[in-house]
Order: sequence, then C-alpha cells, then structure tokens
Amino acid sequence: MIRLIGAELLKIRTTRTFWGLTAGAVGLVLLIVVLSLLLDDSLGTETDVRDLLSVAGFSGLLALVLGVVVGAGEYRHGTIAWTLLVTPQRLRAVSAQTVACALAGAVIGVTAFVLAAAVAVPWVSAKDVPLPPLSELLELIAGVVAYAGLAAALGAGLGALLRNQVAAIVIILVGLFVVDPTLAALDDSVAGFTLSGLGAAISGADDDSSTLLEPVVAGLVWALYALLFVALAAIRTANRDI
Repeated sequence: MIRLIGAELLKIRTTRTFWGLTAGAVGLVLLIVVLSLLLDDSLGTETDVRDLLSVAGFSGLLALVLGVVVGAGEYRHGTIAWTLLVTPQRLRAVSAQTVACALAGAVIGVTAFVLAAAVAVPWVSAKDVPLPPLSELLELIAGVVAYAGLAAALGAGLGALLRNQVAAIVIILVGLFVVDPTLAALDDSVAGFTLSGLGAAISGADDDSSTLLEPVVAGLVWALYALLFVALAAIRTANRDI
C-alpha cells in the first residue's frame, strides 16, 4: 500500500495541475491577507489576528478541486487501465489515490498558512497588535492542514465516482455556494453538517459557533463523507469494465 501511495504522489507532483493549484491557493490566501492588512484598520486584538490567519482555510477549496481533477483525470486520460493492470484490487487503487490526494492537500494547506503567517505576523507585530498564544496558532494550523487534506480526499473520491472532471467540479461548486446556504437558511441544525459548515468548523474560520460542530467531530463527519465517495467509486469501478 505504501508503494501505491508513493506512486500516486509521484504522479501528482509531476503534473502542472498540482503546482498550479498550489500557487493559486497561496496567491488567493496572500491576496486576502494583504488586502485585509491594508484596508482594515480595526485589527487590534488576538482574536482579530487569529481570524486573519484562518483565511488560510480557503486553500481547502483548491485542494478540493485538486482531488476532483486527480480522481477523474485517470478516466479522462485513460491511465486508469494501466493503474489497474499494476493494482488489480480496485479498492486498493482508489484508496491509495485518495490518501495521496489527502497528503497533497495537506501540503497545500500548510504552505498557504506558513506564507500567510510570514506576511501577517511581522506586519501586525510592527503595529504592536498582540499575537494569539502559540497553542492557538498550532490548533489553527492543524485545522487548516486537516481541512485541506480532507477536502482533497473527498474530491478524489467524488472525481473517481463521477469520472468527469467538469461535472464533479460543477457539482462541488453548486453544493458549496448554492445548496449549502439554502439548507442553512431553511434549518440551522443542518448547517453544521454541510460541506461549508464542516469546513468552517475544521479550519477554525470565523462563523456563528452555535451552528458549527466541534472541530474534531466535524473532521470525523467530513472523513465519513469522503469514505462514502471512495467506497462508491470502488464499487462502481469493480462493477464496470475499464
């Protein structure tokens, strides 16, 4: 299994998609951080700094796209046949790809957070704004990394299930920006179980905490969603010729 994961990681890091999405995630996070520092004069407390650094959680959105592209890309380019020749056990093949995407997503998350902190911390320190305790910063980076990794894993499962990159990305975007807000508006109790609500809880984003689950619980729920997609993808792959 370790060799399979290593092979999948090699495929991911040797494609322009991974580096492009990583650059996009980092660029988006840095843009938001810099604009916030330039335009927001109200930054003055530890909570403000924490909320600013939590913007790194946006990297999870592009990690999600990465997972979809990798999961569905095997079928788009026809490389899935070669993968299954080497690894006939299709559940192992899909699982290895999912774990590799999770690790790649975690790399995107930690890169976005570290660079955002490298810009924000000296900036706010120069203005004598107090920084959050180290324990809170460690919890925040752990949340951002976990969210990015889990997002990529879910994307890989969904991509492998649908086998169509465009359709999977459209479904994800509609779910995040249309379905999730609609469900949250209709019933507050459901908001915490939507992808948006779970992502906010895991990454430590500023939101109405009364509607969010605890970070660990949210991570477990998200992981169950990802496992469901992976299982369905493996079943579909096993029941159809490639």
